[in-house]
Amino acid sequence: MVSLSRATRSEKKTAAKVEKAVLSVLGQSDIFVVYADVASEDEIRTLNCDSRGVDSVTDVLSFPAFEGLRLPAVKADFTAGDFDGGRVALGDIMICRARAEEQAERFGHSYEREFGYLLCHGLLHLFGFDHIQPDEEKIMTETAERIMTAAGITRDFRGGRFGKKRKEKVE
Repeated sequence: MVSLSRATRSEKKTAAKVEKAVLSVLGQSDIFVVYADVASEDEIRTLNCDSRGVDSVTDVLSFPAFEGLRLPAVKADFTAGDFDGGRVALGDIMICRARAEEQAERFGHSYEREFGYLLCHGLLHLFGFDHIQPDEEKIMTETAERIMTAAGITRDFRGGRFGKKRKEKVE
């Protein structure tokens, strides 16, 4: 489902765990493709400014292809123009690695937890979740926590394999 660009091997492993958990928790079959990219602070700031009119660095941006998506969705719910190959193009996500690293440190959990949570958050937006209204935020936050638990990426993971900062080759 997630095609992740400019990511490390560890980020790709985390993405695979989150992807599997998102589909499981949402009861959704794997019919989608999501294009995700790991961006620099300059790239995400520019995109945030261009797309939202907010001239600042952010942690994650999501660009859903559909509004009012009903889950679980099946291929028959979509038109031929919605497909990219054999999958439905659900949207795009940009994650700022530097911001994810900063937030992991600030929140006292692993980089894996923060990166996974940001990807989960972006995916939930693509699936139609939002957090503008308090009741929507509660549902989205609770769903994200269920997904992260299902993925086995908890807040108390700090100090594990991904808890220490290290340079890793981007693939």
